[in-house]
Amino acid sequence: MKIAHKILIAILVTGLLLGGIGLLFQSLSISPYITFCVLLVFTLGIGYLSTIWVAAPVTRFVHEIQTQHQEFYEALIDISDDNEIMQLSRLNNALLDSLKDTKKKLETLLEENAAHTIHEKDIKKQEEHFRRLFEYANDAVFIYDFEGKLLDVNKKACQMLKYTRKELMEIPFLDLQIEEEVSKSKAGFQTSQKTGSLRYESFMQTKEGERIIIEVSSSIVDLKKGIMQSVVTNITERKEMEKSLKDSEEKFRTFMETANDMMFISNEQGVLTYVNSAMVRALGFSRKELLGMPFHDLLANESLSVSKQRREQLLSGGEDFHELIWESKTRKKIIGEMKATGIFDDEGHFKGMRGVFRDMTERKKIEASQRLTQLGRLAADIAHEVKNQLMLVSTRAQIALIHLQEAKEVETDIQTIIDQCKRINDVVKRLLQFSRPSKGDFQEVDLNNSLQFVIDLVEKQFFQGKVEILKKLAPSLPTVNIDEKQMQEVFVNLLQNAYEAMPEGGLITVSTSTRDDFVQIDFKDTGAGISENDMARIFDPFFTTKENGTGLGLSACFGIVQAHQGNLHYESEPGNGTTATILLPAQ
Repeated sequence: MKIAHKILIAILVTGLLLGGIGLLFQSLSISPYITFCVLLVFTLGIGYLSTIWVAAPVTRFVHEIQTQHQEFYEALIDISDDNEIMQLSRLNNALLDSLKDTKKKLETLLEENAAHTIHEKDIKKQEEHFRRLFEYANDAVFIYDFEGKLLDVNKKACQMLKYTRKELMEIPFLDLQIEEEVSKSKAGFQTSQKTGSLRYESFMQTKEGERIIIEVSSSIVDLKKGIMQSVVTNITERKEMEKSLKDSEEKFRTFMETANDMMFISNEQGVLTYVNSAMVRALGFSRKELLGMPFHDLLANESLSVSKQRREQLLSGGEDFHELIWESKTRKKIIGEMKATGIFDDEGHFKGMRGVFRDMTERKKIEASQRLTQLGRLAADIAHEVKNQLMLVSTRAQIALIHLQEAKEVETDIQTIIDQCKRINDVVKRLLQFSRPSKGDFQEVDLNNSLQFVIDLVEKQFFQGKVEILKKLAPSLPTVNIDEKQMQEVFVNLLQNAYEAMPEGGLITVSTSTRDDFVQIDFKDTGAGISENDMARIFDPFFTTKENGTGLGLSACFGIVQAHQGNLHYESEPGNGTTATILLPAQ
């Protein structure tokens, strides 16, 4: 009920009651004073009750409002009367609900704003971080739109192309590449737009016109805005290194494949991992058969123990040089010299071996033949010497018989016989010592002493042929690491060639000296010299200008000197003699 209606009802009821009481008291003849007092009291009572009845909703409304204030607008006003106060309470409740929603939204907004502020700070930090990464990246970074217009570049891009940032930003990305590569770059540019990323190689030109090889890695940064990024790496040095390595590898492979010597590589277990063509041809195995074969399967039985001992030397010293006997697929024995070099990693662990094996089978036969030829000559010469000495001994013995009566002269003759017998014994000893085969032992040798031994061996014979030997041996000569027997054979051969070049007699000068890290031995004769055509072929096997020569002497000598890491060469001028020079590494 509306409040206005309540007030009207209260006034009407009060009026009726007062009128009724007044008539009642008048009919009862009650004193007017008493009637006034009664009506006053009754009016106050009725008015109080009417006021309470009318004002109760307002009171409750005010109380609810106060409660809401105390509870921060959490409680709703609960008034069930159908009057203006109830309508006002409903409006208040609706307003309260709206305030609650607004409060929640405001709190949410405040929370979101706080989170957004924190997020903005994080984003700013990340942007600074990525900006630093962008600016100080090791590779050049270009950011541009789909039209190729540069939007940003880092410091490395400016340094690589030698432009300032302002200059570089005015040049389209594709215009930085050389003209002949632009079409390929455009194709890659289009592909990257479709696929999202692409990697390709191209060329760029610096501000100074220098051409550099680059590797470009392009990707789309923002498809909607049409922004791309290209990371460009200068690979010029890497490409040059790769080319150099490839050229070196090709040269090395060509050298390995065309070499006459057998070359191989094995791993730490001794299994062959590479063999060259010469090894395939010489051994009769296919390349496929050899690869994966243990190295010791190639060795003849007599070389197994030697190879095992030499492996220990290889592990400790890193290199080794020795003679071995291999067997081909058909069990043919191949005598040769092998130089092995160990392969070690950075920590010094053995990882395999590289080996070069030179077939010396034919050379050994040539050396044996040459040795027999030399021994035959020496035997003939020494026989002549022995014959002369024996004749002298015989003559002196006969004279001693004649002078038996003269004791003093007999003593002199007998002493002469003894001296000559000693000389014969020395000659025979030198012959026997020279004729012993080499054991293949390398040791430090004083070349002056070795040369003196050879000169003493042939000097008497040469003197009979009117050839004198002049020695110019340098004092304090460094020692050399050689097989003395083999080198003495070389000396005898070179002296014999010089002797035969002077049939009418002459002079051979033997001198020693040092040159850089080598010891030099010169054999200079005063013979007729060697023609230019013959000089080009003197080391060829079986080439000779002698009527009864084999053409194997100098070839064998050259091989022996090379096996000692040395060199043998001739210098000659027709009519002015010849000089044979040997260079051997000094210790």
